[in-house]
Amino acid sequence: MTRLSLRLRSALLALLALAIFIPVTVLTLDKAYTESLTQAKHNELKLMNLALVSAFELDGDVPYMPELLYEEQLNLPDSGYIGIIVFRNKVVWKSASALHNEVIATLPAPATGDEEFITEDRGALSNTGSYFSYAFTAEFAAAESFEPVHFYIMNSRQEFNLERDAFTGTLWKWLLLLAAGLLVLIIAGITFVLNPVRELINEIRLTASGRQGALTRHYPKEFTPLKNSINRLLEAEAQQRSRYKNSLGDLAHSLKTPLAVAMGTNNLPDDAHESLTQINNIIQRQLKRAAAAKAGWQASVTVAPLAQKLLNAMEKVHRDRSLNINMAGDTGCQFKGDETDLMEMMGNLLDNACKAASATVLLTLEQEEGWSHIRIEDDGPGIPPDQKDALLERGERLDTYSEGQGIGMAVVADLVAIYEGRLDITDSTLGGAAVTLSFPV
Repeated sequence: MTRLSLRLRSALLALLALAIFIPVTVLTLDKAYTESLTQAKHNELKLMNLALVSAFELDGDVPYMPELLYEEQLNLPDSGYIGIIVFRNKVVWKSASALHNEVIATLPAPATGDEEFITEDRGALSNTGSYFSYAFTAEFAAAESFEPVHFYIMNSRQEFNLERDAFTGTLWKWLLLLAAGLLVLIIAGITFVLNPVRELINEIRLTASGRQGALTRHYPKEFTPLKNSINRLLEAEAQQRSRYKNSLGDLAHSLKTPLAVAMGTNNLPDDAHESLTQINNIIQRQLKRAAAAKAGWQASVTVAPLAQKLLNAMEKVHRDRSLNINMAGDTGCQFKGDETDLMEMMGNLLDNACKAASATVLLTLEQEEGWSHIRIEDDGPGIPPDQKDALLERGERLDTYSEGQGIGMAVVADLVAIYEGRLDITDSTLGGAAVTLSFPV
């Protein structure tokens, strides 16, 4: 869930809301519509029942009903409406619409003046499934006294159920169409709302890659504090790096003169001169290590042009040896870091390779799967296995690779660690050593 985008999360939330809202809405409206239809049916059957009451006559003990009734549904066979009159527990009259129906069970008999409405009844009539039943009891003057007469109107639920099902189906169809439209509208709205977020992310990416110095676009007021905070962070980082490098430069300049004076002293013992040289190397190494920094807010450096400059310089420095120094591979290879640090690393490795090579030095550039690889090979004697292990040990002095190497490899190891890279030492196909620098892009 944590890996889902904001747009996808919002869309899923909207989909979940609609998945809950639509069925609940359908159930609510279906219930309301059913209750409305049922109430209308109750009123309809009540009016038809009253029409029976008004048409019924009792002559002594003999009931009388006209042949044709005002309610046409009761005159038509199989119309779905059935009228029944019960007097002295006997069915004394059935409507013409009940031609194929017989009373096969006891009908409800409400008290005089009362009514009874059953929304789903079955079993009292033959050849009839579920039906509505409305019963009413009225008193009529018989030969000797007033006696109750029960009037019944039944109506099949088939038409009622078809009408309700049609309403439910139409309701589902239109609500689903409405939900689809709402979902499209919500997604479009989410896209519009999240557009400033995408712009902010894109501008942060441009700033992180060094293609611009600060966030400059205008954003909604909710993002203004974030924009200002990032800009202040960028400004503070740049100022701190500048102050740090300036302070280190001042320190190097301050130490350079006293060391030069001390090393230039006449009749300086060899041990003292060696110690001063070692101190100078240590200071230079630590200054370079401290000045290097992996920064996330700088442009990537294309390696090939810098590598070509170094190769040209190496050809001049070692021109007396007539070395064949070449470059191959991906010219678009990138290094995310400081250009000076990259030149420091490649320069040290190229110088070491030139010193060790018999005739050939090859620099190969590769970039794949988020990593840049810089491999420097030579056809020299190579590096013994025990010294390869020492080269990969953190903090180890690497002064035994070749004569005159100094602290170069130690500086390279420190810089590689600072940039969270890898330093791999293998045997070259040329016959000598192959040192590969790998950095995340």
